[in-house]
Amino acid sequence: MFSLAKVFGKKEIIPEVLWAFRGKLPDSLHVSLTLSKDGGYVASVTDLPGCVTEGSNFIELNQMINSAVFDYFEIPAQYIPHLSSYLPSKEVLEDMVRRGERIPKSALVFEKV
Repeated sequence: MFSLAKVFGKKEIIPEVLWAFRGKLPDSLHVSLTLSKDGGYVASVTDLPGCVTEGSNFIELNQMINSAVFDYFEIPAQYIPHLSSYLPSKEVLEDMVRRGERIPKSALVFEKV
């Protein structure tokens, strides 16, 4: 299998490749949330078939969703710090705080930030 990392070096960021990865990532994600059997949360990114992850709290879940999306699109690790992350909208987070929820119990839209 051809690998750009072998040709250009593992740590080098190639601007054209970075732009190509940015173009692959969607602007927003629809995420369905459910409780897991062990008390954590399971997130399914409905826009990306088979993209499922879990976390024990909302912060971990958000990190895992981003990781799962980058894995889904096969983004090399050295490019991830240069790409946007996904977060729920500010309104959703404020509503969660206002209602005292640790995590919403429904679907969310995560947007690039």
